[in-house]
Amino acid sequence: MSKSDHYDVIIVGAGPAGISTALHLAQIAPELISRTLILEKAVHPRPKLCGGGILQDGEIILRQLGLDMTELPHVDASWAHFDFDGKGSGMRAEEKNSYAFRIIRRYEFDAWLAEKAKCKGFEIKEGVSVKNIIPNSDSVIVETDAGSFAAQVVVGADGTNGVVRRSIVPSEAPHTARLLEIVTPPNPQSPMIQTDSYFEFRVVPQGIQGYVWDFPAIEKGQPIRVRGIYDSNMDPSAPRAALREALGDEFKRHGYDLNDFKLQGHPIRWFEAGSVFSAPRVLLAGDAAGVDALFGEGISLALGYGALAAQSIQEAFAKNDFSFKDYRARVLRSEMGKALNLRTWFARLFYKMRSPIIQSFLWHHAGMFLKWIVQTFLIDWAKREQQKATRSA
Repeated sequence: MSKSDHYDVIIVGAGPAGISTALHLAQIAPELISRTLILEKAVHPRPKLCGGGILQDGEIILRQLGLDMTELPHVDASWAHFDFDGKGSGMRAEEKNSYAFRIIRRYEFDAWLAEKAKCKGFEIKEGVSVKNIIPNSDSVIVETDAGSFAAQVVVGADGTNGVVRRSIVPSEAPHTARLLEIVTPPNPQSPMIQTDSYFEFRVVPQGIQGYVWDFPAIEKGQPIRVRGIYDSNMDPSAPRAALREALGDEFKRHGYDLNDFKLQGHPIRWFEAGSVFSAPRVLLAGDAAGVDALFGEGISLALGYGALAAQSIQEAFAKNDFSFKDYRARVLRSEMGKALNLRTWFARLFYKMRSPIIQSFLWHHAGMFLKWIVQTFLIDWAKREQQKATRSA
């Protein structure tokens, strides 16, 4: 291994968590830019399964980085409808002329973020697969199919089944949700409002601990619908229902045949407060650390993890202490961590209520109460973090 293969920081994964970590480092520790390497197994623009929804929490993080996501093709979902059997309540931000959230295509978003990092001076090696990481007392060895590298710190932002997490946590209880996703053209015969997004919970009584979703999006200048089914898989005692069958039934209700489209799936690691978030010289961020159990949201949270990881890295170099023993506490104390912890708690409670009568009551008659819970505790964590920073300044 040559001297040129030694870095201060190696970030594994050039998705939102990894690039957010880099961009936040550029803000608070710019001296690390030239000594940071980002490794990505794919090549941007890379295919990426994701509903593509970015809550306003994510937009706040991006604005703090000086970025404007409206540079990208996107759709503003006018309302987010939370329904049971086609009836429920809608939510959106309180501001006049606002929207519920924005939807992007992940391959475009991730490539855009990576380009921003390159413009800051970060080195990104694409098409490089990490095979193993070996933490030592004075460095971490990163073994790849393009040779070995060494770093003072490694950030694992390589997803739910990433190599970095497996290297520091070789065995653990599963904390993964499952989902299937499909892209279709809009259906002009559908009663759905084409600029709105929909979350349908009629699948909960079937044993699926989640919902069917339907988002508006844009692909190569043309309107599309990104649809899918999410199962948090939090209660191992629940019957393991067939996702494809449940999604196929929902498609029939809207005039589609599931067999006419390409169906893809992937797992999501959900947040668990007692989980492992770090090891000496190693931090985890984004899906590798754990994201939203209730709805499977990941993009905004990945961006938030990047800010926390960068703060911990900056302090580690300032104190010459790379134990990262305080990283878990930093995550849990953050407004993002508090929101994630509550989402896991609510997911465990909510998805156990599989009675159609209870689910119908919740979405048909308790919409205002559920809206208050969501807006008060589960979202707007970036805004609360901003306010907390302002008060302490």
